[in-house]
Amino acid sequence: MCVIIYKPEGAVVSRRVFNRCWEYSPHGGGYAVWDGGRWLYEKGFMDKDGFYKVVKSFIHSKHARVVLHFRLATEDAEGQKNILPEFTHPFEIQLQGTKALLFVNGRFSESYEGIVGAPKVKKFVDDMNQLKLKRWQYEKLLAEDGLLEGLLQYRGERARLLTLFEEDKEPFFSPNPPKGWIEYDGLLLSRKVFSW
Repeated sequence: MCVIIYKPEGAVVSRRVFNRCWEYSPHGGGYAVWDGGRWLYEKGFMDKDGFYKVVKSFIHSKHARVVLHFRLATEDAEGQKNILPEFTHPFEIQLQGTKALLFVNGRFSESYEGIVGAPKVKKFVDDMNQLKLKRWQYEKLLAEDGLLEGLLQYRGERARLLTLFEEDKEPFFSPNPPKGWIEYDGLLLSRKVFSW
């Protein structure tokens, strides 16, 4: 599965952690960094060294707030793994009066109908964008006991989602508080990547 790293101010992402996350999930990467009162992002990195070169200054700075995503491709509706830059994270979510960036670690329910040529997260983003939700509605849907809880379960494991609203420095976690995340050297990792 994918790996999300949330790096608050005061922490750093070591090269060891970065490399291990890429080894664990090598199908592309993306990031968002809090800069000047807003989130800036870039995605579509398909080469570990190229990705590292771009994020190096952010992830080693104790003053930067960053989210990194390392993708492990899942199957589309035909069982194909599409390892393409456009399926790296984050994805833009259009809400009423604001927008957000979505990072996902985990799989959606087997009952959720995927689409041909794209992972289920792409369909999820398309579905959410069609709804034109208000922020509070989005948060309520993704709550641990929200209407979408069944969708966020795959074989007994709950997907972990991190959303960055454009106006907020702090991320919104689903579930909230962030259950199942691993604390490591001041970072939050969506999965265990070391056997320490």
